Parts: sequence; structure tokens; C-alpha cells
Amino acid sequence: MSNTPIQLLQQKIDKLLAVHDELRQQNHAMRAAEAQWQAERAKLIQQNEMARRKVNEMIQRLQTLERNSG
Repeated sequence: MSNTPIQLLQQKIDKLLAVHDELRQQNHAMRAAEAQWQAERAKLIQQNEMARRKVNEMIQRLQTLERNSG
């Protein structure tokens, strides 16, 4: 028995729905991964800024010590 045009259309619709569900799941996973990367990036930026401040403070202390000892 051959498939009727309506059955073929239903099969195509079912396939499209399956692809849609898979893409939706992938999209959700990608958005979750992006949120994690963004949080990690923000943390690294904060750590970088803290390290920069500490280095600048050390440079200022060294310059002060150099002036006071000279």
C-alpha cells in the first residue's frame, strides 16, 4: 500500500517537528553555556582589575620607598 499525499505530508510535518524540538534543545543548551561563559568572563575581568590595582599599589609603594631612601 502506497502512502497518500496526506500521509506523506504528515510524515514531513512529524520530521519538521522533531527537528524543531532538537534545535530548541540545542538552543537552550547553548544559551545556558553562554550564560556560564559570561559569568566566568565577568569574574575574570574582576580578578584582572583587582590584580591591576594591587600592582599599581606596589609600584606606588616602591616609588615612595625609592624617594624616601634617596
